[in-house]
Amino acid sequence: MCGICGVVSTESKPPLSEVELTVMRDSLLHRGPDDAGNYLAPGVALGVRRLAILDLSDKGHMPMASEDGRYRIIYNGEIYNFQSLREELIRRGIRFHSGTDTEVILNLYALEGPEMLNRLNGMFAIAIWDNQERRLFLGRDRLGVKPLYYVSKDDRLYFASEEKAFFAAGIPAKFDSANLEELTYFHYIAGERTPYAGIKRLLPGHYLIWQQGKIKISRWWNLAQKARQAKEEISKNPEEWLRNTFDDAVKIRRISDVPLGVFLSGGLDSGSVAASMAREGSSPVSAFTIRFNESDYDEGPLAQAVAGQYRMNHHELKVPLAKIIDHLTDAARFLDEPMVHASDIHLWMIAAYAKDKVTVLLSGEGADETMAGYGWYHTYRLLPALQKFRSLINCQIIQKLHPKLQKLHQILSLDLDLQKMLRNFSDHLPADLIDFGIPPLKGPFEYRLKVLREAEGLYPQDLARQAMYYDQHTYLCSILDRNDKMTMATSVECRTPFLDYRLVEGLASLPSKVLFQGPQNKSLLRRALGSRLPPAILKGRKKGFDVPWTVYMRQNSFLKEQILQLPEHPVWKSLTLDRKKMENAISGFFKGNDTYARLIRHLLMMTLWHDVCIQGKRA
Repeated sequence: MCGICGVVSTESKPPLSEVELTVMRDSLLHRGPDDAGNYLAPGVALGVRRLAILDLSDKGHMPMASEDGRYRIIYNGEIYNFQSLREELIRRGIRFHSGTDTEVILNLYALEGPEMLNRLNGMFAIAIWDNQERRLFLGRDRLGVKPLYYVSKDDRLYFASEEKAFFAAGIPAKFDSANLEELTYFHYIAGERTPYAGIKRLLPGHYLIWQQGKIKISRWWNLAQKARQAKEEISKNPEEWLRNTFDDAVKIRRISDVPLGVFLSGGLDSGSVAASMAREGSSPVSAFTIRFNESDYDEGPLAQAVAGQYRMNHHELKVPLAKIIDHLTDAARFLDEPMVHASDIHLWMIAAYAKDKVTVLLSGEGADETMAGYGWYHTYRLLPALQKFRSLINCQIIQKLHPKLQKLHQILSLDLDLQKMLRNFSDHLPADLIDFGIPPLKGPFEYRLKVLREAEGLYPQDLARQAMYYDQHTYLCSILDRNDKMTMATSVECRTPFLDYRLVEGLASLPSKVLFQGPQNKSLLRRALGSRLPPAILKGRKKGFDVPWTVYMRQNSFLKEQILQLPEHPVWKSLTLDRKKMENAISGFFKGNDTYARLIRHLLMMTLWHDVCIQGKRA
């Protein structure tokens, strides 16, 4: 696990000096405090910070050279099947000088080129320089667990694990206002683009080749294709298949030469990971839980039930609001993009707390998007039938009885299926934001529509599965970016067994009737692994990792001041806001109206990010 960066160019000299490369590299110090390395040669500058997980000796130093000197690799991630690949390479006559997965990747690439990506089970962002061909290869894992960004400028290609490395290399942190509408409505930008002008992300499941100033990007993993190719045998006994594959996914993610533990909430996902770890290991699992004073948000008692059942070393952290406020700007700086998820800073703090005891933590992320964990998937299953009751749902009395019926009515009022789904994937439908004073949604959002068209082709007439496919390629990416940056900010590696590609591809191939049995979410997971967990976990309602931000925003004077200034903030310059509507909505919020509480938090975090990462404010 590391932070990588570099620059390639058509020049006959290195594109950066040793000092310039070191500054760029050390902007990623938090990602790799254990070791650092540079490589400079004509047309190339590679830098890496290493967090040692496998083979803690200096034999794992990077940039690592192939035996003949042709290739240099820098790499961020873990390859969980590297040992079996290593044994195969040894049989093919390859000699190894370390016990790292890095050396396995390097030798595989020398033999097979980009095709070797299909052999890897893991999370990774890989950069390999070919001295002979003066060619750069960048590759990213299937789901995008590990981030990788790039900038093409003046016949140079810059790349890095985090956007902040580009700023350290002299590229300005300039807000791309063309993305403001998507950022406002969806709170994150899907696809290649980022909030920064000129900075792109290499998409999950893609690789990039740079040579002689030209860039070619190829898609090496396509979930739709893999789902069509998946073996039909899975559906004969999906519970057994899920149980066995999941346990193996957890088992191989225990590979480590440093201590490891688990993020443990009171939910089904993290509880399943913790239980599998405990059943597999011979020593007690270290589990880490964040607690809240507010009972509606506190899952501590449920986490304690799991920890107690499996005799885990359970550690709990309760963070006072003052500390959260003190570290908001630090968290924004580490994330580089707006903190759109309620628990971003809390994840950073629990990872920092865990760092004294472990270096690797397993997480339950990915189960919701792959096993139908969100309530709106079930809504889509019922959508054709609900169309018949549209007039009833429009009744104001019914809407007052359940606020979500208002949103449901707005979904039903849209004409096109793609439009219905795209609007619903915003936390706030267009009418909500217009009432708040934000202009109507224009779009188009080409990447999001492209994903939905793929989903339609894979799951025709099945809106719920289309929604899941869409989330796996958009919303999940934002969660994984958050997971990586908030944990790596504390030099902790986060592993996600639910996103083992065998699980993702297999689940995508299953019939919907297998995933949607009964009224509860994640019914397949409950059937396969529910017996391992306390009954209270199975009976509890889904919360997610939620945080009482509504309370925070009303209690804290700093947050209140920032919210009151939202209508005049410079981030909104390119939007024609109705400031009066916005001011009235904010005033209503402070008088106790929660209608726009979530929207206000999102806008608050956007402006905080702009202050810290664009304008460079320090406090």
